[in-house]
Order: sequence, then C-alpha cells, then structure tokens
Amino acid sequence: MFDRRVTYISGLNSVTGNLGNESGKDGAKAPILVVDDNKVNQKVMCALLDRLALPSEIANDGQEAIDMCSRNKYSVILMDCHMPVMDGFEATKVIRKLESAAGTYTPIIAVTAMAMAGDRERCIASGMDDYMSKPVDKELLKIKLNHWLREDVVYSSLKMARKYFRMDNTSDANCMADLLEFYGEAKIDEIIRVYLFETEDLLRRIEVFVKEKRSDAVAGLAHELKASSASIGAKSMARLSLYMEQSAGQQDWSEAEVSLQSMKRQFEQFKEFLLSATWPSISESKS
Repeated sequence: MFDRRVTYISGLNSVTGNLGNESGKDGAKAPILVVDDNKVNQKVMCALLDRLALPSEIANDGQEAIDMCSRNKYSVILMDCHMPVMDGFEATKVIRKLESAAGTYTPIIAVTAMAMAGDRERCIASGMDDYMSKPVDKELLKIKLNHWLREDVVYSSLKMARKYFRMDNTSDANCMADLLEFYGEAKIDEIIRVYLFETEDLLRRIEVFVKEKRSDAVAGLAHELKASSASIGAKSMARLSLYMEQSAGQQDWSEAEVSLQSMKRQFEQFKEFLLSATWPSISESKS
C-alpha cells in the first residue's frame, strides 16, 4: 500500500483558522485520509494539504480506507467515489456502520468529477457530509476543511447521524409505513398534504435566495426543510437540505445550485412515491 504522512507544522495553523483539531495516536494531530486510486490525484491532494500544513495519509481504494479507519483516527476523509475493489459509496456506508457502533464520527467529503448521473444523490444516501468537484480548487478546499475540522460541526453531525441518518437500511417507504401505523390514515394524510405544500413553497423561496446569493436566508430555509423532511421520514431530502444549508453557510453558490437541482429531483421522486401510495385521498389528488 502506498502510504504517506505529511509533516504537520503547527506554526502555520493561523493560515487555515486552526485546522486539524482532532487528536490521533500519542496526542498528535489526526491526519486527513485521502482515498483515491489515481496516483497523480493522490500527489496533488497531498501537496494541497501540505500547503495548508495538514498531515495526510493515503488509501488506494475503499477497502483500504475501511481497514485504515478501523485502526486509526482521522480528522477528515477525502473520498473519491469511483474506485476499483470498493468504491467510495460502499466504503462510506461501512465506515458509518463502524462509527455508529463505536459512537464516533468522521466528516467525509466526496472529491469527484461527478461525471455519472445521480452521483450527488448517492453521496447523500451513503452518508457523506459534503462534496467537491475535481479539479480541486485550493481556496474551496481550505473553506471546506475550515468548516469540517471545527469540533462543534463534527459534534453536530454526530448528533444528526444518530437522530436522522442511522445507516440501518431503513427506506423512506419503511419510515412512512411506521408513521402510518403510529398516526393513522386520516392524520398521516393531513401531515403529507401540509408537507407537500410547505416543501414546494420552501423550494421556490430557496431558489430565489440562491439566485440573490443571500446565505442567511438560504441556510435558514434549508434548515427548516431539513427538519420537516426528517420528521416525515424523507431521509434523502433531509440530507440534501443539510448539504444546501452547508453550501449556503460556506457561500459556495455553485454547489448550492447543484444542491437545489438535486433537491427538486428528490422532492418530485418522493412526491410521486407519496401520491402512488395506498392512502386514497392522497392518491386521488393526482387526477
């Protein structure tokens, strides 16, 4: 296995706002794990991290990443999506299961060309926290790492994973079945109607504010949609809303636009599922 550790220079912490606060073995700063099968990409990413005075290690595929995460602590994982042996999506799912059992959490950022349709949605479904497109922009990388190396952000993400996004293979359909059993047909019908109406309104308002680049407004609406989606069992919609909230907070408007389109697609899919379900009054509204 090709493995490399970049020396951590604590004196350069101020460049990136005190990045690298997670401790590894012997109290040393936990490195960032770069997961990529391409040797050139590995060297480029490690060089960027070196410029930010951050230590790094390399895994050549998803299986190596799992093996390394089972033995070591990492502050952040930069995960390529498409790799031999095991891709980044499956590796993330396994890592999240390991962390769920251990009560730990490591931010995972997808770093990919996103050339295949649906990759962003797959990132969300697998349990990744954020994403970056290749080629990696060094300033955007610094912004992302500044965000995800904050202890309060990691703690918040751990609570979010425990509350909304447990990797227990529970589908939206199973969540809705549980809600139906708990609330009853009449009440769930009312809840769904309100959710559909409110979500369409929130998406329209988010789209306006994204165009106007109003970060506080977008983040606030995305946070509202995240909560309502999680409450009704729309896990994928909730995580997309979380991505939008993060993109707005980082003022990453290109990613916010992509997130918005993903949210629209996901909402249409979830709405189609709801309208094709067995609740008569909901299904009748299709005609």
